[in-house]
Amino acid sequence: MKKISIKKSLLLFCMSACMFSMTACTDTISSQSAKESAKEQEVFGYENELAEWSTDMILYLDHTNDDKIRSDAEAAKTLSDTNNTLYAVDQKGMSNNIVELYNGWIKSREDLGALQSIDKLDINISSKTSELCTISVQTTYEKRACTFEFVIDKDMNLESGAINPEYTTGEKVEKAALNTVIGMGTVFVVLIFISFIISLLKHVNKIGKKEEPKKENTPAPVAQVEEVEDDSEEVDDLELVAVITAAIAASENTPADGLVVRSIKKVHKTDNWRR
Repeated sequence: MKKISIKKSLLLFCMSACMFSMTACTDTISSQSAKESAKEQEVFGYENELAEWSTDMILYLDHTNDDKIRSDAEAAKTLSDTNNTLYAVDQKGMSNNIVELYNGWIKSREDLGALQSIDKLDINISSKTSELCTISVQTTYEKRACTFEFVIDKDMNLESGAINPEYTTGEKVEKAALNTVIGMGTVFVVLIFISFIISLLKHVNKIGKKEEPKKENTPAPVAQVEEVEDDSEEVDDLELVAVITAAIAASENTPADGLVVRSIKKVHKTDNWRR
């Protein structure tokens, strides 16, 4: 009996846990469904105005030159200000997201050409909590097709905008090759510049360094003493060297210690010498 009662208790506990978990799941699903339903109702209420704003924005970009678009952005004019129409989107005024959309259009204008038609417009509810919906507009231009994407948040402001021209495979390959060449060229130019800077580093130590004057080792004057030969008498060599050295030192105004006598040569007197 005790075993049967224990089994019944465990069975009741498991059934209660399952029912509790199912109730929690039901609450989560119902709350998520309520959020999605609220988004659907809000989008449905603004659907016509969102479509009108998207179409008028594309027409404004196509019919307005770049200078006018820049001036409108600098003056903080929204689409409502330029068209004198009150739209549900961006009622708070100009934002950075609109400026980015304008800059993207100015870059893409040349690749598109003139607007031919607006083909299809889809408004999709966003799964993100901060976004209300995404508006996708397929258009045909003179040179190629293009898809505009506008993301609207819960406050009915433009959260982001994208312009996606459709390029052919050849054009994509050409752009990829051009970007590769530009990137590699930039890298090589930078490397050459760095190499040039490194080559100049060896001259840095020479800048501002004064050249030291070279010391010239001036040899001491050497007295070339010629030995005089006297026919009548011979003079002692040591006394003669001392006398001549003293005479040269006196004439040069230098100490006798700095004079070195290397050789003595005998010279015979001539008639010219006697004169």
